[in-house]
Amino acid sequence: MIHRIRIVLDQVEYDELVRLSMKELRAPADQARHILRQALIFSDPSLEPQQTTAPKQPEASHDA
Repeated sequence: MIHRIRIVLDQVEYDELVRLSMKELRAPADQARHILRQALIFSDPSLEPQQTTAPKQPEASHDA
């Protein structure tokens, strides 16, 4: 199940979110979700981080 939340940021906070998202090659919304997950895991170490990226696909063979 997916739930959406709205977070109100001031300009300084938003600018920092964008800066971090560019540094880590994420969209700002994905960066916000990453930050929230990390904070939740840090506050409760028993939580296991879930896989957030698709499994790596095997490389195609280039043999002719």
